[in-house]
Amino acid sequence: MPDDREQRLIAELEALRALKKSSTIFDFEASGETPDRYMILFRGKGITRDTSANAEIDTVELHKVEIRLPYSYPQRSPDIRWTTPILHPNVSFSGFINVKDIGLPWAQDLGLDVVCERLWDVARLAYMNLDSAANYSAKNWFEDECTIELPVDPRPLRNKNAPVGSNVIRYQRRGTSRTPVVEPQPGQDVFYIGEETPTPVLPKPVRRMPSRRPPPNDDDVIYIGDE
Repeated sequence: MPDDREQRLIAELEALRALKKSSTIFDFEASGETPDRYMILFRGKGITRDTSANAEIDTVELHKVEIRLPYSYPQRSPDIRWTTPILHPNVSFSGFINVKDIGLPWAQDLGLDVVCERLWDVARLAYMNLDSAANYSAKNWFEDECTIELPVDPRPLRNKNAPVGSNVIRYQRRGTSRTPVVEPQPGQDVFYIGEETPTPVLPKPVRRMPSRRPPPNDDDVIYIGDE
């Protein structure tokens, strides 16, 4: 029977497969019989800049991020390194990222799919934390020189419409424990709740008057009602 770590690794693989099905942006390559190493791919816009003086800003269309799950995972956070060029204050010159610096204080129930959603927000510059900068050159550029409208790519990572033919109600806040993804069955309707779904205004309850009944003693009683 698989131990707790192996069960968690299996669950992470399934979560990333489900994420891939819901995205035209995300892909991954897994390494290991029970994978503990991933190469994450994001196909979308980001920016980079050469380290030379007066270098121009360039657009990139593909991001690659290496994720390694240490032996003590999930007690310890994953090791994350950006392997393609990127200009971001929270990505060091060598590409390493601390999940705490990108707004994800590590908790054991924080899944890789949630981490990947945040990494995509880093890639498209929808998220940055200038107070926890690992790249001060990038921090200074964003504070003093940036004139680019952010994010550079407006799409969320889960950008596919909910699949036709499912009655699955699926809702999950970032950073919470995951629930299993149920595969759709043919001929069923779908009701999908996403992060941007507004809370509906519920109608006020209608108070109904209790039905009037005649007193227990029915001698010489006339009852006049609506009917």
